Amino acid sequence: MISSMPPEILHHILSFIRTQYAIRTSVLSRGWRHVWCKTPFLDFENCFRRYGIRRQLTAQDISQTLILYRAPKITSCHLRMPRNLREHEMNSWIEFVVSRNVEKLSLFFDCYPNHVFEKIFYLSSSLKQLCIWHCDMMIPGCTVSWKSLRKLKLWDCHLYDESVANILSGSPVLETLRLDYCTGPQRLDLSISPSLRRLKILWCPGPTEIVAPHVHYLSLSNSSEPPPTLVDVSSLTEASIDIIDSVNLCRLLNADFLQTMVLKMLAKLQNVKRLTFTGPILEILSLAELHGVPFPTFKVETLTVETNFTRYVIPGLARLLQNSPELKMLIAHAGYQVGIQDRDLDRYMDSEGLNRDECWRSKYEVFPTSLEFCRMIRCKDEMVEAHGFVHGNGDKKRKNTRDVGGRVGICC
Repeated sequence: MISSMPPEILHHILSFIRTQYAIRTSVLSRGWRHVWCKTPFLDFENCFRRYGIRRQLTAQDISQTLILYRAPKITSCHLRMPRNLREHEMNSWIEFVVSRNVEKLSLFFDCYPNHVFEKIFYLSSSLKQLCIWHCDMMIPGCTVSWKSLRKLKLWDCHLYDESVANILSGSPVLETLRLDYCTGPQRLDLSISPSLRRLKILWCPGPTEIVAPHVHYLSLSNSSEPPPTLVDVSSLTEASIDIIDSVNLCRLLNADFLQTMVLKMLAKLQNVKRLTFTGPILEILSLAELHGVPFPTFKVETLTVETNFTRYVIPGLARLLQNSPELKMLIAHAGYQVGIQDRDLDRYMDSEGLNRDECWRSKYEVFPTSLEFCRMIRCKDEMVEAHGFVHGNGDKKRKNTRDVGGRVGICC
């Protein structure tokens, strides 16, 4: 019955499995013999199983597969470079998929971070989505011409100022840029890309400044350094901020970090309609509130906070709500988050001459300490798991979500 299906459906079925497994369907019958080689999807991972044994994909496997491949166009290609490769082999494979007008391309250079791309790679007019992992040499040796590129993701790549400018100028319809664990440049200037709407930066030691006047959505997560200065984000309507790595929390507390970094960043988010805060940012805002530092007024309509709901976050959260007169919905996710330890907060307050009992305990003692909160969360998880085991339903978030008056959702 499956064999009688149109080729397009068979190709779609094979798109869900790796190419090395798709090739094995050729032994099913005569009709299946050439189905795999006309499937417009290629997926080469390092490892696959053959006769129940885990086997490493080799350069010969990939080269032989491409020799037999007959599809005139490649919709999607996922290629993780195997070990013991020559430079010309990698370039020949990339040239092959580009020549077949590939639309979605993912390249993993786990063992070859210094790979240098050939000119043809930067001249692919068919590329719509591009993902590159582990590449230190993103230096276009020519003018980039990715006329159809809409989504670009770079993971653990090193970028230079001229590289970013070249890529952006050669990608006139780029809509989404994601940088994970990338280094450089110090100033990320996206002003030359008017089509760019979404920017996501995860665990990047740079940049120190972001110029993104056309971006509508910004996600900034777990920077291992003080957060970058938002020079121009005037078009933002949605932002998700998780700004501090636990390694640097104590060091940052000893600096004049509250006024100079966090509140300065918040001032740039005043016009955002949907705002998400994750991690210890509410604890920092609480310290700013206790210092009497003025907060900006926000136009946020939907505020999401993901934090440890302890007494140390309440002052900052309360001030945030008071300064958000247009707020329509508060979504609070109560769960364990890496944050500032209670003893470090108390030590900081002592160094600033603030009375801990007056600031924390007398006003917010109804809320738990961090230790008490962790115990509550642990007990809740154990109870939910037991309930799910008995009733055959382990969906924790659904069971622990409430809507209070249509305005506040609390998820534990």
